[in-house]
Amino acid sequence: MRTYPHHLTADLPELPVPRLDESLERYRTASAALYGPEGEADVNQAIADLMMGYAPALQQTLEDYAATMAQTGSNWMVEQWMERYLTNRAPLQLTTNATYQLNLPTAATGVDRIVELLQRIGSIHILQAKRATPAELDLQGRRMSMDGWAEFNGGIRTPAIDEDLWMRAGTGPTYRTIGILYQGRMWEVALTGPEGKLLDPDQLRSFVKTVLQQTEPAHQHFAAFSSIGSELLSLGAPWDAAENRSMYNRLVNMLFTLTLDPEATNDVDTLARWAFEPGYAWVYKPLSYLAALDSDLLAVHVEHSVIEPGTLATAVARMQAVDLEALDAQYDAYVAKPHELVWHGVAYDLSPVEAAAHAMHAERVIVRRDENLPFPISFEAGAQLILMIAQVLTYGYIRGQSEVFDMRHFRAGRTEVIRPVTVQAVNFVTALVQGQATEEQFAAALTAHRDWVGAANMGKVFDRHLMMLEYIAQELGGAEADFFTKNTKARENFLSTSTLGSAEVVVRSLFAPACVDGFGVSYTSTLDGIEFMVTWGDEARQAEIFLSKLEPAAELLYNFTTAI
Repeated sequence: MRTYPHHLTADLPELPVPRLDESLERYRTASAALYGPEGEADVNQAIADLMMGYAPALQQTLEDYAATMAQTGSNWMVEQWMERYLTNRAPLQLTTNATYQLNLPTAATGVDRIVELLQRIGSIHILQAKRATPAELDLQGRRMSMDGWAEFNGGIRTPAIDEDLWMRAGTGPTYRTIGILYQGRMWEVALTGPEGKLLDPDQLRSFVKTVLQQTEPAHQHFAAFSSIGSELLSLGAPWDAAENRSMYNRLVNMLFTLTLDPEATNDVDTLARWAFEPGYAWVYKPLSYLAALDSDLLAVHVEHSVIEPGTLATAVARMQAVDLEALDAQYDAYVAKPHELVWHGVAYDLSPVEAAAHAMHAERVIVRRDENLPFPISFEAGAQLILMIAQVLTYGYIRGQSEVFDMRHFRAGRTEVIRPVTVQAVNFVTALVQGQATEEQFAAALTAHRDWVGAANMGKVFDRHLMMLEYIAQELGGAEADFFTKNTKARENFLSTSTLGSAEVVVRSLFAPACVDGFGVSYTSTLDGIEFMVTWGDEARQAEIFLSKLEPAAELLYNFTTAI
């Protein structure tokens, strides 16, 4: 087992296995939006061949497996989902990790700012160390899976041959530490004492001052080499060397790390640097916070194999609500002073990953959003239509978009994928660009998006389902079927998109595109409209033109709705 179901939510509703006919029909219609008649016919034939061949046995095997996993408090996809993360051999910050800018302002700057952040962030992590994290409810009052909260107790992902390992931190709140990364040097800093309480703010302040007084940069950067990826790191495994083993255990048991960046400015360039360049986080820790000293800029670098954005957003909302005056802190004269951690016998060439990081680009675009509309349009549906319109204005056609959907209301739930590029959406967007769109086409596009949302909410969409059927097919046969290997645009993520709604908790996020010529897009509802935070690599075609078309796309959409 790679995953550990939380004992308080092992009784949540079971994640249903979608019916085979439902998934294949939804896949067929999603494919029809992306192919011409010939490609659509090929997809239909591949579906028919699968149904006549391997599909029934694959589905039955999955249903049997789902029943077994449900009895353990888990579900039918989390183990294999985790495996997909842990077998990623590439640099994490350039593939599956994500960086989230947090709305957690402080009353002061400098040392006092860092102390307040340690109090707010530390309080939530210590609750998890005590196994006292309160239940999480969604807006409908449903309990949410608590599986992702385990990572607020620390731990680490350790590179290994073929598949990485997850190492849990020690339990309990007493004598817990964090790491403070400054000038490339990692300092182990005490956060709690013998009573399991946060240390007194004056004591924390003295520790932060001690670290900030160490102005000499690292002779060898502590964290930078974590960015090269598991393919190389698993071969050397420096944490297994006798001289590093104790130090690595300390890193494992840290509740979190906090990088202090004296050069941070409140802009996208800093966030992109934090997200993609080597040295700003030990990228295998689940949660690595990054802070500017003299502004409210704060982010967290997330190792995504173990935690979903919804869990993070709830944690940050609780950090915002911490009453600093009511904190029960303790002073411990005997607690260890900040101690520098140093690797021994480590030497890696960072130039390839540095070049890859410099090939990543990020830009923030704010577009119009109208509130007074003739009928309700969800923020997500509007944003997805704008992205499709921008695709047509740039390329003349639409490629696949994925929209992450929170599934934590199910047992061991994680996320699913909504496919907003529907036949109805393509028809509307194409007609809109040509100046021929009708109200009926618009209503049909919105209805199709709502249908996807409703299906995802009930666990009846196809991405995770087909992932598992393909996984089983690798064992039972069928993985080479045309259905899995040809005409798979409906599972493509040309635009990988994600949102947490407003900027009240998470301001924006940055993550690498899922395909080399695609884009990563986070979008947020702001007072000024819709903010798109877009990332791309050098291989993306006409990237600057695509970004320049987002504003005209929004104008087209809302000029149309105004005219209704």
